[in-house]
Formats: sequence, structure tokens, C-alpha cells
Amino acid sequence: MEQQGKKKNKGCLIAIGCMLAVVALVLGLAVSAYNSILNKIPRVDPDNEITLSEEEIQAIERETDPAGEIPEDATIVEEEMTMPPEEAVLIENEDHIINILLIGQDRRPGEGRQRSDSMILCTINTQEKTLVMTSFLRDLYVGIPDWNGRSYMDNRLNSCYAFGGMGMLDLALKQNFGIQVDHNIEVDFSGFKDIIELFGGVSIYLTQAEAEYMGGGLTEGVNYLTPEQTLTYSRIRYLDSDFGRTNRQRKVLTAMLNSVKDLSYDQLTNLVNNILPMITTDMSNSDITGYMMEILPILSELQVTTQHVPASGTYSSVYIRGMAVLVPDFKANIAILKDTLS
Repeated sequence: MEQQGKKKNKGCLIAIGCMLAVVALVLGLAVSAYNSILNKIPRVDPDNEITLSEEEIQAIERETDPAGEIPEDATIVEEEMTMPPEEAVLIENEDHIINILLIGQDRRPGEGRQRSDSMILCTINTQEKTLVMTSFLRDLYVGIPDWNGRSYMDNRLNSCYAFGGMGMLDLALKQNFGIQVDHNIEVDFSGFKDIIELFGGVSIYLTQAEAEYMGGGLTEGVNYLTPEQTLTYSRIRYLDSDFGRTNRQRKVLTAMLNSVKDLSYDQLTNLVNNILPMITTDMSNSDITGYMMEILPILSELQVTTQHVPASGTYSSVYIRGMAVLVPDFKANIAILKDTLS
């Protein structure tokens, strides 16, 4: 009897061992498949991105707006501007606050890295379950940080991405506004349309002016926009201003977020896995996995607010070196960012 008991125990142990081996094999295959998806994502090292040639840098620094658009009495000399005397104090964030910068790149097929057409900081508070989307306008006139041993003239914020990529843009936000970017996600026009295609388009409320501008049978009210229409909508500027354009971009992101809030965890994971190869990022596989584990479970509960920098009443519209730019009140905007993002 004792010997039979030992045989039974041995048999159970063997069975358990086999089951654990099968589970380990399945998990291993799942992890391998998951990593194979993540490994398809184009990656960059923000500290070692290729910079432009000296000729390309000087072309951007010397660029002016089209002749005839600048009123002579509105032009001011660069020396009259007061830039921050020193680097902005860093806005301290707790571990439950994540800052991801979304970069829309103004790049067409066959072109290299261009200026950042849109810069939206997504600040996620996993404890409070909030998401603040902050658009930094591309015409912000800021101090351009030294990069790769070279000094730059003060310029528009969007020039940083052309000059030195994610790393230089992150440093400019840190030095001028005290923002600490955790990671970056970049997408160009083609990738943006492909992502919208995965969503099947988005529902957006159009004003009469927007509907008439876009044409194609669109009317005032809620319209279901195709990927091409969504890109056009996101880039409308001449109806109002860049403030209106960035507001439209945040409306698109909010519509995308609302459309996935009712998806199951498996559906969300599948959607994310399909989107990932369409972006470029500085995140590692473990970074992406960690963020997914933190964000996906609270996605349906996120309370979304939006804002823009410069905030209303905290900037001057001026011309510097032939460029129409927005000179912000740095102190006022930093105070707003500290209040809303920390």
C-alpha cells in the first residue's frame, strides 16, 4: 500500500510537471509573439539622433515668412525680446504621472525628418484617472538649446524637431517650460491616416465654415470623417489660426479615445498591437508593456481635459527676423502648467 501511494504521488508530480511545462511553453510562445510585434516598431535614441547638415540648419534659421505678408510697422528687432534669463524650474511629478509627447511630423514621402507640425503632451495621472492634453503651438518663439556641441539662434519651437529630433525637442520643453517628457511617439501624415483607418474613421462635429472648407458633401453638425478627411480637418489653419488648428487636433484625439472606451481588454490590446508598427518611438518593449498595464485598465474611466500653450492672454504676436511668431509670457504659462500637470 505504501509503495502504491508513492507511485501515485510520483505520478501526480509528473503530471503537474508536464502541465507546468506546457503552461511555460504557451507563455513563452505568447511572450515571443508579443515581442515580435513590438520589435517591428521603428525606434530612435533621442540622445543620438542624426542632426541636419550645417547648410540645412542655416536655411531654417534664415527662413522668413512670404514677402508681402509682414506689415512694416509690426516688425520688431530680435534684441527687443526678453527671453528667459535661465532654465525654467522643473515641474516635479510623482510616479503616478506619465508625460508622453505626441509629435505629428510634417513629412511627405521621400523626405527626411521635418519640423514638428503638432506637439501634444499627454499627461496621464493613473491615480486620479485623468488625461490632460496640452498643445504646444509650433510658432512659439523660444530659446533653442545647444545640441551636439552647436549653439542655435532663438527660433520657433517646431524647428527643434527638425534640428535634433525627439531629444532636442524634449530639452527645449524642459528648458523653456519646466516640462519633463518621459517618452515620445511620432507619426507622419501617412501613418496618421493608417491609424485612423484602424478606427474606421472618427465622428467629429463640424462648424459650417469647416464643412464648407472641406467640401465633399459634409455639413454642419456631426460627420463621420474618413482618414483623408480627418487629416485635412486636423490641418485646417486658415479659417482661424493655429490655436483653432490645435484645438481640432485635440478633438480628433478625444474622439479616438471615446471610440475605444467600450472595447474589451482583448480588443484594446489588439488595436494597440496594430497601431504600434505605424509609429516611431523612443520607448523600449518593457516601457510599452508597462504603460499598457497601467493605462488600459483605466482607459474607460479617464477624464479628459485640454489646453494650449501659450494660454489665452499670455503671449504677444510679433515678427522677428521676418517670422510671425508667438512670444509667450514664460512665467505665466509655467504657472498654468504646474497647476494643471503636477
